[in-house]
Amino acid sequence: MRTTVHRENTRLLILIASLLPLAGCGDRPAADAASAAPRGIPVRTATVEARDLHETLVLTGTLKPRAQVQVVAEVAARLERVLRDEGAAVSRGETLALLDDTDYRLARDRAQAALAVAQANRAQAATERERADNLLKTGGITDRDHLAAQVALQVAEASLAQVRAEAAITDQQLARTQVKAPFAGRVGKRYPDPGSMLAVGTPLFILVDDSVLEFEAPVSSRDLAKVRLGARVTVSVDAAPGAAFEGKVARIAPLVDERTRSFKVVVQVPGRKELVGGLFARATVEVGTVAGALVVPPAALVRDGSSPDAAEVFVVVSGKAERRSLRLGVEAQDGVQARSGLAAGDVVVLDPPTALAAGAPVEVQNGGRGTAKPPAR
Repeated sequence: MRTTVHRENTRLLILIASLLPLAGCGDRPAADAASAAPRGIPVRTATVEARDLHETLVLTGTLKPRAQVQVVAEVAARLERVLRDEGAAVSRGETLALLDDTDYRLARDRAQAALAVAQANRAQAATERERADNLLKTGGITDRDHLAAQVALQVAEASLAQVRAEAAITDQQLARTQVKAPFAGRVGKRYPDPGSMLAVGTPLFILVDDSVLEFEAPVSSRDLAKVRLGARVTVSVDAAPGAAFEGKVARIAPLVDERTRSFKVVVQVPGRKELVGGLFARATVEVGTVAGALVVPPAALVRDGSSPDAAEVFVVVSGKAERRSLRLGVEAQDGVQARSGLAAGDVVVLDPPTALAAGAPVEVQNGGRGTAKPPAR
């Protein structure tokens, strides 16, 4: 009986061993199918939208004060005092510095004395001329003496005029010992120190009118018809990150440079404490608006450079990439107008990977829509 039981146990073990491989075979086809399924290329996407698109031109240049002059010494003298230093705001006609006026004051006094003598001589000559006229009527003077009196008066008048001019020159030279601002603005730079001996033409200050700042920038000739005088401009500078300053197009050059095929545009910006001459600036000029444009993010475009108004994009349709050719219109910083090839609601791939091809499966990584209906043709 023990032998019989042993045989039955042996048969049971063999049966269990034969059934174990069959138990694991039920899940293998599903696992093999899962491992064989292709994985999608990870992409980021954005949705094409219909909205108003503002056409702009981006200009770059260096800000300069509206007016900048070098104030120089107009007479030779020693610099006595500097009344305004760098950064000081000044008004038109305000005194900036004083020069030693001793010599010019003495010259003025001498000219004034000479003027008094000339005036006395002219008065005496006029009296003699009047006396000669009266004597001529009574025959008490000869024609020759009468003519001499006339000539003496003319000489006295000419001498008086000469002395008056010399006196005016000395007054002007004396006034130039006070260096004055030719216009309202700020002192941008000061050169010599008090005590320096100055020659005529020695630079003293740089005066700037920064109530208005401006810069000029080249614009392609193909955009000549788009830029208008007085067009609104938004200016930004690296020195004031995040800040935007309003300006306008002040001047447009009437000539196109034959070499660069561009023309000059001058932009004016009201002065602010954040803005100084010499800063690099970027200006965004509004030139028009396209209502209801189909807007594509610039990062979605694939361009080869052969045509500026053509590009390609990848559209996600049913989890796969579909390549489309576009005809482009207005380009702005935040979007590009698609004239053909897309419809509102299409999902386009941003920064398409180099491995992406038409028909390739994709996997959306930014939580956007991974599928979209094919656009109406």
